[in-house]
Amino acid sequence: MVKETKNKRAVVIFLIITFVLSSICYYIRIKGGDAAAGMTSILMWCPAIAAFIVHRIFYHKEKVLGWNRCNVQYILIGIFVPIIYLGVSYGIYWIANRSSFTGEIYTNSIGYLLLLVLSSFFTATGEEIGWRGFLLPKLVNMWNIKIAILISGLIWAVWHFPLMITGLYQSGTNIGYQLPMFTIEIIAMTTIMACLRLKSKSVWPAIILHASHNFFDQIIYGPLTSANKQAYFVGETGFITAIMMIVIAIIVIRKMTCQES
Repeated sequence: MVKETKNKRAVVIFLIITFVLSSICYYIRIKGGDAAAGMTSILMWCPAIAAFIVHRIFYHKEKVLGWNRCNVQYILIGIFVPIIYLGVSYGIYWIANRSSFTGEIYTNSIGYLLLLVLSSFFTATGEEIGWRGFLLPKLVNMWNIKIAILISGLIWAVWHFPLMITGLYQSGTNIGYQLPMFTIEIIAMTTIMACLRLKSKSVWPAIILHASHNFFDQIIYGPLTSANKQAYFVGETGFITAIMMIVIAIIVIRKMTCQES
């Protein structure tokens, strides 16, 4: 009972700190416009900062953030799963709308691409230390896995909403379509990362998957595509991508018994 109470208090304080710090970043980013674009990277480290603070307060002598080594298969799954669901969904769209394929990538510089890989990894790490490193396992301890995945996915989705509502993130669709579709994709992605996190007992596969998703969607597949309504079909608000992510999530759950062993 004492441990359960401590976990509940830790989760509440984690969420309060995360959203208070994030609100400051939202305000600066929204008010500053393009001049404050760099604030997004700081925003993505708010969950990690909250996790570090809560760890210091409640779990000073415990390992609760998932800093463990894991089997390389989980790392490889983290790398290639986004390549598959994004590649298939964008591929279907390119076939259906051949004029949408531009053949142009974000940059032709290998050095710059490597820098973008590191940037994707850095920002994803900030989020995953909080969401999957700390929050998910604690929610699993409080409820069953399915509820923990659903709640953590909804929290993660809502955390993105201020920038989406103000048009600073994933614009291009009607807000009434954008938010629900984004939430569906986030929950599917959360399911995949939750299975990796719990099965591997490490936060690294979730970090890798998140970084791989951001890199290939924003730097590779996105720039290869240009069409007026593409955001309705592919990417983080596209229904084709949503379907593919749901399919992959179901496969991952069946292949990897989504439980801590």
